[in-house]
Amino acid sequence: MALSKFIDLFSGRTDAHGSWEGGCIKRPVTQDLFMAHLLGDVGFGVYPVNENNMTRWGCSDIDVPDLDSVRNLQTALTVMSVHTWVERTRRGYHLWLFATEPVPAAMMRRCLLAAHQVCEYPAKEVNPKQDTVTSGYGNYVRLPYFGGWENVPTERVVLDDDETPLTLQNFVDEAHALRVSPSLIEDVAKRWTPPTPPKPILRSGKPMSLGELRYMISPYSYKIMADGPLEGSDRSSTLVRLAHRLRTDGLLPAENLMMLIEADKKWGKFHDREDGVMHLESIVMKVYQP
Repeated sequence: MALSKFIDLFSGRTDAHGSWEGGCIKRPVTQDLFMAHLLGDVGFGVYPVNENNMTRWGCSDIDVPDLDSVRNLQTALTVMSVHTWVERTRRGYHLWLFATEPVPAAMMRRCLLAAHQVCEYPAKEVNPKQDTVTSGYGNYVRLPYFGGWENVPTERVVLDDDETPLTLQNFVDEAHALRVSPSLIEDVAKRWTPPTPPKPILRSGKPMSLGELRYMISPYSYKIMADGPLEGSDRSSTLVRLAHRLRTDGLLPAENLMMLIEADKKWGKFHDREDGVMHLESIVMKVYQP
């Protein structure tokens, strides 16, 4: 019974799955594979978006140990009558949402984005990551309860409201009973407002060169540039921290942006993305806003 409900909750693309170590395995997703995962023999991840761009579940991946923020996201959705589940992962938390029937990937994504918007919490890893998958398989998410068939895991396990790990059976029974209807997911998704692209930074004055700025910034800022990201922080939050420090160092917004671009080239968060500079400009604008 637990196996069939677990498979039903986490159903997704059936012709390929993600490996535990990273990478796509172009082999069918079978009942035996789910069982091997629960027994702790072979872990795997599921691609949420099927061939018709529909999904049965969504997952917001919080890649840092920030339980309070995850619970805030959960509360925001609970207020809108959407029940979600918090999983403790190896490095942070997953917030899972399960639908009674397949819904468009864009709708599921925007439902979770609406909660992030209400809580003003960055939506860095909201799955599905694409509204539509036109080529390839999209992005997969590793499943919880690896090795959870006989024992309750210490990580990759769903937590009760009082942070007590749920047994596999208790989780699948409760999650199956509290799945969310497509109409309710659609109602919440409509509350999401696409963000307004940030205006370009007004570059007043002649900025210093990168070589000159390296001699101007504080030792702490230089250390972040050299050694970042900061311990216990991800790349995005370290870039924000660095931007604040550079403002304290007396840099102009345009100079701050130059330094963030250099740091981002080293850490590899936004520099390969077409909208990468726009994200960095947004960080700087927020740091210098009145």
